[in-house]
Amino acid sequence: MNYSTAVFLINNDVRAVVGTYESEDDLLPSKKPSSRTTFKTLDSTIKVGDFVVVPTDTRHKMTVVKIVEVDTDIDFDSNTQINWVISTLDKTSYEKTLALEQTAIAVMKSAELRKKKSELRDSIFKDQAESLKTLELSTVPPSPPKV
Repeated sequence: MNYSTAVFLINNDVRAVVGTYESEDDLLPSKKPSSRTTFKTLDSTIKVGDFVVVPTDTRHKMTVVKIVEVDTDIDFDSNTQINWVISTLDKTSYEKTLALEQTAIAVMKSAELRKKKSELRDSIFKDQAESLKTLELSTVPPSPPKV
């Protein structure tokens, strides 16, 4: 008997979920599809597309997989060890931080562009600032948006 599946006989709330270690979208055409691994969990909120931390024999004895199937059937005749999901991975805070950083970078790029434009204008047209203001092109309003 595969004792790693015995818990499915003891507790009806244990779920089998399937995860992949690599995104199938990221694979080169020459590589074969990522293998699918079944895990067990008591977390009823795990859904397809979630990332979860699972045990592994490499790194710090843990890694992340993406859930591609939930509530799968268990093969009680298989000798394959079924490991527990360690935890779900909530990327909300990380994604919010990335968005905040992108906003800050956009502000910095805009300020840098304005500074460069001002410095370039000053260095090229330093003595001609007043005569440039009198050019018709300097006062042409922007075109109205097309409807």
